[in-house]
Amino acid sequence: MRLVIQWLSSGWLLLGIGIGIGTWAEGLGRDLLTAGLGSRQDELNTRRLAMAISYLARSHIASRISTLVVRQSCLQCSYAMAHRQRQLVDQILASLAPDLSVLLQRGSPEEITLWDYTLFVVNDHTAFESQVFTFPDANLEREFFCVVVVTEFQSSATVKRTVGRVVALNLLVRFLNVAVVAQMDDGLVAIYGYNLFKANCTPGITVRRINHFDRLTGEPLQKMSDLYPVRHGHLGDCPLKVAANHLPPHLIYKRHMDPRPPGSEAVAIPAQDLAGIDWDILQLLAKALRFRIELYLPNEPSQIFGEGNVSGCFAQLADESVAIAIGGLSGSDKRRWLFSKSTVYHQSHFVMVVRRDRYLGRFGPLILPFRGKVWGVIIVMLLLAVLSTCCLRSRLRLKYPLENLLLVSVGNPIPARRLPGTGFLRYLLASWLLLTLVLRCAYQARLFDVLRLSHHRPLPEDLGGLIRDNYTLMSNGYHDFYPRALTNRLSESFATRFERVQEAQPGERITTIALISNLAYWNHRHRNTSKLTIVREPIYMYQLVIYFPRRSFLRSAVDRKIKQLLSAGVVAHIERRYVQYVDVPDVAANDRTLLPRITNKIVEGAYRIHGLIMVLASGIFLLEFLSGRWNGGLRRWMEWVHQP
Repeated sequence: MRLVIQWLSSGWLLLGIGIGIGTWAEGLGRDLLTAGLGSRQDELNTRRLAMAISYLARSHIASRISTLVVRQSCLQCSYAMAHRQRQLVDQILASLAPDLSVLLQRGSPEEITLWDYTLFVVNDHTAFESQVFTFPDANLEREFFCVVVVTEFQSSATVKRTVGRVVALNLLVRFLNVAVVAQMDDGLVAIYGYNLFKANCTPGITVRRINHFDRLTGEPLQKMSDLYPVRHGHLGDCPLKVAANHLPPHLIYKRHMDPRPPGSEAVAIPAQDLAGIDWDILQLLAKALRFRIELYLPNEPSQIFGEGNVSGCFAQLADESVAIAIGGLSGSDKRRWLFSKSTVYHQSHFVMVVRRDRYLGRFGPLILPFRGKVWGVIIVMLLLAVLSTCCLRSRLRLKYPLENLLLVSVGNPIPARRLPGTGFLRYLLASWLLLTLVLRCAYQARLFDVLRLSHHRPLPEDLGGLIRDNYTLMSNGYHDFYPRALTNRLSESFATRFERVQEAQPGERITTIALISNLAYWNHRHRNTSKLTIVREPIYMYQLVIYFPRRSFLRSAVDRKIKQLLSAGVVAHIERRYVQYVDVPDVAANDRTLLPRITNKIVEGAYRIHGLIMVLASGIFLLEFLSGRWNGGLRRWMEWVHQP
């Protein structure tokens, strides 16, 4: 009996142990199965994320560059997250091999400045914050593009906060072109961008989802034309403060001569009071980039004197009270690296301006056509005519001979009663009429040639000639190319200095420096009184640009639009509206080789009018002849024509 009880106890014990082992094995299998399924789901999500990134790289990056830099960072990551990042990078590298060469960033963080497009793979925004970027001066104006891939799964409540922090960190280092790729908890991959302003034009950023990708193909479900929409500069019709420098014809403030009250710099200038090349270009930029213009005009001139010593528009840029500065500002000065500047949209020569004076005043050209021997021959012929007339009067007893001679000489007709009756005298009068006609035509032709030529006092042809002739330079500062002893420094506008040169005494030798476009505009406004011209040799080429604060986000977008306007010929069309270079007289105007020759084609219209007059005169003569010879028959014919 005892054996039976022991056997039963052992059996129950073995049965319990077996049941326990079976239960443990079942739980272990279920855990292994669950772990296997979870690993497969993570791999599937990683593959979806890699497919989306590969599509972006092939479609939007490979067409612009040949090498993509890949940087990855994973701070305080678990083993599973680090493994997910390694798998993601490996799959991206495998898919991009035919289209792009890839550079894995292994060196110092400064190497990022050598590449335009960079792919950042980070677990969250804190990993991206740990990236350090330093830029040498040579690369500060370059445009960089970033795609930040966040490998941690995001929820609908956290994704915008994470993207917003990543974008804000990019903007701190002036990475304007940034796109963030994130994956949701359910495996959906989406790409995010941002707007530069919040609602009601409040400064800040607004995160928005650009697109999301198909789970099977990895292609976007919506059409996406650009990976970086913000690079086009869409500013949401928000106001943008602009500082302007009055410099006609580039920027014309129509009320510039009106006295401005103190504190008027803080008041925006109405659009109807502005004109000029720069103003028209700025309006086109505002329309293309979707912003409103608030333009301010400083009272002091816009100049850069030294390291950080600026005034006018540049002072407003330095304290970041404005975002743009325009108005004939040049980018050629060596100290202009203090600000960012756009591409060159207009070029004009910087020239020396002088006044030209005529030799003999207004009526001098009337005696200039003939000189020397020609005038001597004319006088001799006139004396011979007078003597011949006196001889004929004493022998033939002619009436009014000298009066007839004077009348014929000045082109007036002789009354019929004064015409000589003999054939010899008629022949003599006809010969004299023909001679005076030839002389008058020759004089008129020569006079026309003199009037179209410029007979002025000789002017210096280069900078050295101005210095040798001791011309005093009227300028707002000293220049390296002109002696200080011959420079009179005046803080005045171009127009005021033009008036000083214009109103100088005849023997006073003064000059000023200006843009040839500025002088052309001034001469056009004073076309009836201007005596200003340019010295043939220019000082240097003046390149006009738009200025921004250092590394402004607007520079790239504005550059892109200016290049489009230049290639389409829009800027050239605007320039022709304001700049008329034909109004700038040249010192080479005395050179006959530069003047067009008077050809038969030029006087073709005169030939036509002369032919019509001859036909009309011939018709009148014919009618007069018929009326004298056939008076009765002509009258009967006219009556027959007019009868009903």
